[in-house]
Amino acid sequence: MQTLPEPNQRIVLKSRPTDLPTPENFEIEEHGHPDLIDDQVRVRVLMAALSPWQGQRLKDFKNYTKPFAIGELIDCDVLGEVIENSGDDANSLAIGTRVTGRLGWQKYAAVSPKELLPATGDFAGRLWLTALSSPGLTAYCALDMFAKPMPGQTMVVTSAAGSVGSYAVQIGRLAGMRVVGIAGGATKCAHVVKQLGADECVDHTSRSFERDLAFALPDGCHLFFDTVGGKIADTVFDNLAKYARVLIVGRTVSNNSDRPDRDYVNMRQLWAREASIQCFSRYSYPREWATSRERMKDLCKRGLIKSFDNIVDGFAQSPQALHDMLAGKFTGKVLVRYADPMHQKAGQTP
Repeated sequence: MQTLPEPNQRIVLKSRPTDLPTPENFEIEEHGHPDLIDDQVRVRVLMAALSPWQGQRLKDFKNYTKPFAIGELIDCDVLGEVIENSGDDANSLAIGTRVTGRLGWQKYAAVSPKELLPATGDFAGRLWLTALSSPGLTAYCALDMFAKPMPGQTMVVTSAAGSVGSYAVQIGRLAGMRVVGIAGGATKCAHVVKQLGADECVDHTSRSFERDLAFALPDGCHLFFDTVGGKIADTVFDNLAKYARVLIVGRTVSNNSDRPDRDYVNMRQLWAREASIQCFSRYSYPREWATSRERMKDLCKRGLIKSFDNIVDGFAQSPQALHDMLAGKFTGKVLVRYADPMHQKAGQTP
């Protein structure tokens, strides 16, 4: 094993939050550098991507995914670089190769090349954690498989300024749909319209939200792309068009709570409009996920997709950044930078 410049550190769950997580719910622990085995590679983590599902896994109640155990490494997708290679296997990755993988909140990881995806240099590193990772691919794959977006119809997107919603807005517009976003606050709403291209965006924090949404949907909502659930989704249900399609891609309000009464309650409107509901989880469609990545690559190369992210500097800032993201303080994806690449040029960002 080569001599590494610093000890490995990782962030684990110390205690479960009752609401939003705080730094006190986590602990930084020293973790040794194990010897590489069976053609493993050692990856130095450069940047970690934060996601709402991390907040959901901190709670210990039945959900779509297994909760983190106390003392468990906090999982997430990362961008890293290979700094050590144990063998000559043809599938091994060369030293210096940038990769993505679900390696979590740690500075270094020993892992099989089969668990990594090369982050080729034809795209900026950050794009491999945004448009070409869960945020962009969730939006593309879900819409491509189940939404049947039709030109001239109206699509509503909740959390339209968020990491997934921002791509759903753009893909809906590329499909020829009229897109109405929902976001929290005037600044986010302006971003959704001016930067993402939505036809309108309604502020769900406004006292006139119900009236404003109804005004924005004179012909109703034909396609509802929902990542939030709760009262905001119930208000959209009041404005569904006949035979509307509801695509449930996430339910941040209810997935972060053990109270089922925070979930959808306005089901009578779905029945009245004879709407259809389709649930989507990326983990069920690995083949379609890979196809979606290739298609998103093409859209990015052609300049048809914009990506917006936020960089928080410092490994130890991961817990606070997660809190701030779940509290709605950011627009777009949140990335935490742990280190710069070994051979980065001056002024260059990952």
